[in-house]
Amino acid sequence: MQLKRVRRSIATLAMTLVTALSGALLVAATPAHAAGLDNPSGTLTVECPGASAFVQVDWLGPNRVTVRWSVEDTGTKANISPVLRITAVGSNKVDTPMIFPSGDTYYVLRSGNGTSEVGLKTDWNPGNIADLHHLKVKVQNGTTDQGTSCTESRNIFNWTRIAYNNALSQEKKGYELGEMGPDLYDCSGLTLTSYNAIPLFPDFDFSKVRTADSIYNWAESHTSPAKVYAKRVDRADAKVGDLFFYKDFADNGRLVDHVGFYAGSNTLYDALNPEAGIGTHPIASATWINNLVEVYRILGVSTD
Repeated sequence: MQLKRVRRSIATLAMTLVTALSGALLVAATPAHAAGLDNPSGTLTVECPGASAFVQVDWLGPNRVTVRWSVEDTGTKANISPVLRITAVGSNKVDTPMIFPSGDTYYVLRSGNGTSEVGLKTDWNPGNIADLHHLKVKVQNGTTDQGTSCTESRNIFNWTRIAYNNALSQEKKGYELGEMGPDLYDCSGLTLTSYNAIPLFPDFDFSKVRTADSIYNWAESHTSPAKVYAKRVDRADAKVGDLFFYKDFADNGRLVDHVGFYAGSNTLYDALNPEAGIGTHPIASATWINNLVEVYRILGVSTD
């Protein structure tokens, strides 16, 4: 069935631009959790007593990301400034920090209790990272000079776009039912091996997740934020790399019989059949739309 989009309101509160520097924008007097990016790839909240950060990411590829961050002073103690750090981590585990408009690798909110700041870093790839594996977001309630009683950090992962890029490297190879490469694949084999090829990815267990139907069942039962989880997405909100699941075109008795990567512009990249092999094809026809079961985005968050 075709899934309908319920569009989000972007921002209902006025934002005042106060500075623009090094690709980052700062605005004042906006609640930290106010709406920002339209249809982000993922979101993350990191909190300490007195300090809260909310981060939206839009993964633009395996090594590019737009980040909207906000930090809020939620405490009651005077002269305590929340501190935010955001670091890009490559698959080689090398950390590259975000440089904030002050020129520092951290942002300090000094405005006092109840205030917040919001920033935007667009199309970011620090240090030419090949695979931007994840972002590390760290919050502390106070600067070093003030004294810090709490530090919290969490990671948000770029599973979807790296897996899609891995799948693209197999383009024009052949299709064979039951195969998982390196030369022949079926639809689920291409999907699973593309994810399992990501460095540091918690591999799918092929004894439990192997067919398109079992990948769908896994996604449906793993919707709570965790190291690896799946988010149900409206078709109209689909982003490149999201997984489209289809019921059997010939036998409607089976729930899910095909899975592929969304390639944008109403096209799917997949291992379709022996004639088509691995490649991209349109999915805007009534047949494809009517046989769509669900769209899922594989995400991941973790606490250090």
